[in-house]
Amino acid sequence: MPKAVAIVAAMRGELAALLRGATTRIVDGVELCELPSALVAIGGIGRNAAARAAELAVREAQPGLLVSAGLAGALTPSLRPGDLVHAREVVDEATGERYQAIGGEAVLVTAVRVAGVSGKKRLAASYSASAVDMEAAEVARVAKEHGIPFEAIKAVSDELEFPMPPVSGFVTPQGQFRTVVFAAYVAVRPKWWVPTVRLAVNSRRASQNLSAALEHLIEEHVTATSLSR
Repeated sequence: MPKAVAIVAAMRGELAALLRGATTRIVDGVELCELPSALVAIGGIGRNAAARAAELAVREAQPGLLVSAGLAGALTPSLRPGDLVHAREVVDEATGERYQAIGGEAVLVTAVRVAGVSGKKRLAASYSASAVDMEAAEVARVAKEHGIPFEAIKAVSDELEFPMPPVSGFVTPQGQFRTVVFAAYVAVRPKWWVPTVRLAVNSRRASQNLSAALEHLIEEHVTATSLSR
């Protein structure tokens, strides 16, 4: 069924409040969550998962707006956990391609792997970017190929100097995070206990703020679409 907005995210927990009570189904390994005026596609972590979810969202929803949403890392010390980043441009680290986004002011860079402190500083210097994620550029590419307006809105889960645990090694080729295996790894490594707890707390705060922002975005887009008819 056509929807005004299609949203692509990596993990359901990133949009937990928004998806509360949503009807869900699995199509081609992607979780599709039905809201009254929007379809949310949960595809997994990374560019390949994002591309698959975005293509499916376009096919299923025929949206007037395609949105990349989720958690991101700060590339500037002014951004704190829970802050929102609304992009005007998304840069693909892998290809150098730049994609325009509507409604925002920041530069968001899509990295090929989870960035630690040194990686964040390199990305900030290279692209004059405010935040880093791992999916937005692929969603932007799909939107461009289909001629659909694109937005990217992210919530900060980790500040610039945050000591990121080695989470990349626990993501499957399909983009799924192996939570139980990661928990077992951290359990016997005390150096990661505090950062892991901090990341979980920060991510919950970011998810709540992001869900509220997306609710507002959907309402605004539906209203604007209705007035233009």
